[in-house]
Amino acid sequence: MPETPDGHGEGYDDEDDWESLVLPGTAPLPARPLPAVGERCVRCSAVVPVGAGVCPGCLNPVGASGPQARRLAGGVLRLVFRGGGRHLDVPRGSEIRLGRSESWAPEAAGLMADEDTVSARHATLVHTPDGAAWLTEVPRGASNGTRVNDRVLTPGSPVRLRDGDRVDLGPEVDFVVRGIEDEPGTAAP
Repeated sequence: MPETPDGHGEGYDDEDDWESLVLPGTAPLPARPLPAVGERCVRCSAVVPVGAGVCPGCLNPVGASGPQARRLAGGVLRLVFRGGGRHLDVPRGSEIRLGRSESWAPEAAGLMADEDTVSARHATLVHTPDGAAWLTEVPRGASNGTRVNDRVLTPGSPVRLRDGDRVDLGPEVDFVVRGIEDEPGTAAP
């Protein structure tokens, strides 16, 4: 009979060679349960570590679902960037500039400094006092363009954002908008 690489004959099953051994005066070790790592987010299915208050993927509060789950205290709008749990918060009544220039976009430049596809002066986002949010691509600024849910923006024309919209700043950087009221005011900034 031909031999296997380990020197046993063909058809040999090494499972049969193993015996459970319990030493006298001892009991078999009980199977230990694995420690809990976390639970799945009901909104995005990311793993939420034990003890975390919010999902690292979509910032949804643990155990929450529905529109209220995405609201932040004080009406803050949150831009959740893909990967790494990076985000920018935009309070009501304020404007944030998106780009790599530290002098033009001081809040965003730290997140985008190494992102070559984002322009130095890419876009502005206005979060109005009534809770609406408007995104405008900077005229003659964004060489790789800006898209909202795959719709290409026209430079200089504000586009109203809705909760859950995905914004692409060029081909490699994107974020999801969280915290916009259901039906805020409709007047453009």
